[in-house]
Amino acid sequence: MSEAIREPLPTATTAQRATQAGAQRPTAWRRAIGRIGGLLGLNQSTSLARRFLLASLLVLVVGGLTIGWWVSSLLERGIIDRTASITGLYVQSFIEPHLQTLANGQWLTVTDVASIDTLLSDTAFGEKIVALKIWRLDGTIEYSPDRTLIGKQFPIDDDLKAAIDGTVVADMSNLQNPENVGERARGFNRLVQMYIPVRQSDNGRIIAVAEFYQQPNEIDQEVGQAQLQSWLAVGVGVTLVYLFLFGIVRGGSRTIKRQQVALQEQVTELQTLLDQNKLLRDRARLAAERNTTLSERQLRRISSDLHDGPGQMLALAMLRLDEVDGTDSARSAKATDDVKAAVNDALRDMRSVAAGLRLPELRALTTSDAVRRAVDDHSRRTGVSVTVEVGDMPREAPLSTKIALFRATQELLSNATRHGQGNDVKVALDGDKTEIRLTVSDAGPGFDASQVGAEEHLGLAGIREQAEVLGGGFEIGTRAGGGASVTVRWPV
Repeated sequence: MSEAIREPLPTATTAQRATQAGAQRPTAWRRAIGRIGGLLGLNQSTSLARRFLLASLLVLVVGGLTIGWWVSSLLERGIIDRTASITGLYVQSFIEPHLQTLANGQWLTVTDVASIDTLLSDTAFGEKIVALKIWRLDGTIEYSPDRTLIGKQFPIDDDLKAAIDGTVVADMSNLQNPENVGERARGFNRLVQMYIPVRQSDNGRIIAVAEFYQQPNEIDQEVGQAQLQSWLAVGVGVTLVYLFLFGIVRGGSRTIKRQQVALQEQVTELQTLLDQNKLLRDRARLAAERNTTLSERQLRRISSDLHDGPGQMLALAMLRLDEVDGTDSARSAKATDDVKAAVNDALRDMRSVAAGLRLPELRALTTSDAVRRAVDDHSRRTGVSVTVEVGDMPREAPLSTKIALFRATQELLSNATRHGQGNDVKVALDGDKTEIRLTVSDAGPGFDASQVGAEEHLGLAGIREQAEVLGGGFEIGTRAGGGASVTVRWPV
């Protein structure tokens, strides 16, 4: 019970710390990856192609080093095993016959020891052997050039145990075993160590183990050459793979970059079109609102003109008709003449209003001819002389532009006659490939441009609205020497 009480219970603080530690692990990983990316020159602005190339280079280098190390290890292992196989054949052919007395548990005879000494000292193979030990199966050394080791028993290690079981064992030894004191005393710190099972000649039973020590110079040289060749092969392979990937990624990166540039241009164009469409929608909405107001005012003005002009004349005619009777011929004749004059005036005013509302056929006319037609109609109706100047301009224009040009010329000439007293009225028409410009000026007293849209200047407001709806412009100024000047522009 006391032990259960002493055991710490999980608290909220402990849970919070565990949660915080778990939350910090991804952060630590991200920091580590960020440091690696910083060493490789990667950041948020680095392109995906460059990131892929650097990452693939890192993977290929690490993979190449791993494969090279693995191949080198296999080569070294293969060369050592081959050397052990050759040494095993040597033992079987030359040393094993001198060890057959061990099958009966006896010690080697003096003759056998002398024969083995001769093999080690007088043969080419013996010159490569640093030391030879013959082991009994119980871990006792039966033979060694170092006679002080003969008869000593040492612990059986794994390699010796594998050889006793019938396996040829070969490896690089650092000479740390107790029985290697003689080799260490001779200045060796690394030798090729081989354990070769020795078998009885008549039945193949293992009767001893021969342990050879050989200097690693030849093996190191052969392994070094093989490693160099393997590293060169791996390096060439890694380089070719990287160049192949580089070509693919570079081509893909260029394609993506071109597509990004094209997409950005399309996005920019689309944004520009959207902005233009928004501006046009706003202008169309404002123009529609203004047009509704102007149309209402125009209708009121036409109503006023009909009421004050033909309406009054017809009312006068109706009053004078009451005086027409047969009693007083002189008075009736005068009343009849007054009625005729009033009806003629009303008819003339109605025709004037109708003429102002009806357009001539403009489709077949050129741009300049449409302006001249409006000027001629105005001069014939009012008797005011108008100077016309036509400069370089497009011969043809859309019908909507011709209609707007004709109406603007009519209204501006009417204003120049009414408000400018018809003094030195001039019409200038010019343009270029992008727009048509109409300028009407007079030498009158001029007027305040801020009054455009008032009842007396509804025509100018209508001209401005038509020009802006068609994408043009409208400016009011003064002419040099006095007077008013109005310029209207329409796009071609």
